[in-house]
Amino acid sequence: MNFDLWSILIIVFVFHGLFLLSTILFTDQRRKRKENRYLSLMIIVLIWYLLEFLFIRNRIAIGIDVFYGTRYGSWFLFGPFAFFYFKSITQSNWYLRKFDLLHFIPFLVFAVLIPVILGDVLNHRQVDYGMLSVFDHREKIITSLQYVYSFVFIAQFIHLGYYLFKNLELVNTYTKELSTQYSNINGNVKWLKVFNISFLVILFFAAIFLYVLLVTDIYRRYLDYIYVFPIGALFYIVSYYLLNTEWKTTTSTPNIKYAKSTLDTESISMYVEKLEQLMVVQKIYLDKELRLTDLAEKMEMNAHHLSQLINQHFNLSFFDFVNKYRVQEAKAMIEVNPEYTLLQVAFDAGFNNKTSFVNAFKKFERTTPSTYRETLAIA
Repeated sequence: MNFDLWSILIIVFVFHGLFLLSTILFTDQRRKRKENRYLSLMIIVLIWYLLEFLFIRNRIAIGIDVFYGTRYGSWFLFGPFAFFYFKSITQSNWYLRKFDLLHFIPFLVFAVLIPVILGDVLNHRQVDYGMLSVFDHREKIITSLQYVYSFVFIAQFIHLGYYLFKNLELVNTYTKELSTQYSNINGNVKWLKVFNISFLVILFFAAIFLYVLLVTDIYRRYLDYIYVFPIGALFYIVSYYLLNTEWKTTTSTPNIKYAKSTLDTESISMYVEKLEQLMVVQKIYLDKELRLTDLAEKMEMNAHHLSQLINQHFNLSFFDFVNKYRVQEAKAMIEVNPEYTLLQVAFDAGFNNKTSFVNAFKKFERTTPSTYRETLAIA
């Protein structure tokens, strides 16, 4: 093996992945989490891809064709694992069913069954110079199956992109459900979006690279690392952020959630008055862990009716309803205590992080807390 800088970095990524995997498998609390099981599988698959890339680039032969899975469609495996990972986080009552195993059919057919049954289905150009070499201008003899696998090579990344978009839908739905039940949303939710969007960006640039390669017919081996390194680095960085996260559970609500509500419309004014009493006088919003169910208990009404009251009377989600009061509290603190840091203001007003504070402030005041403070200073 030629231990150049590129190979050393790949080896570092592999050991990094093994370390990350060990922190899950050898820690009871992490290992028992449903989502971490799928995260472990994703890490194992990524280590496989990195080792495959390392061995191919250093011309190390392994007597198992399936090991060189990217040529056959091994990326068909990563998308479903990522999808199950996001499902286990965003849908607390979800569990793997037999029907879900259908997601693995493309991987089993192209990366396992056909190579095992038919043996060497690729030609030497695909093996030595890459799957897309069948499309170059050089004369060659290509079988129909070899052409199919060249398209499979492309299809596996489109397949991954589809699952990444599905994951974004799951995260968006999860965020909306959190906003109806919690006054503070875990900041790590954003890392779920970062994971998917960043992967999509990497896939996009990899597609451009492959297109340019086909058009110009100019290949430099080190250019492959343009998408290999970002994938490895991104996955491990995001995993560290998500590894210990305690994800909040949500209760899904039907689409027409108030159609059959039994909330007495004549009592709404009474409930509104009581709610404003809790928010303005008792300042219950200062509780960082305030949930819809907590507030409903103090209101002596069920959570579904309280959600209806907030949505229809105030035209806000529970999350925005509470944070609107927190922003007003923060404004008063900035005015009275200009020496406070914005982080101190955020926590004292009931927010659990500065990012949520800034976003809420901008939403309701159309400016940032720092700009608001500067405006007061000038005045």
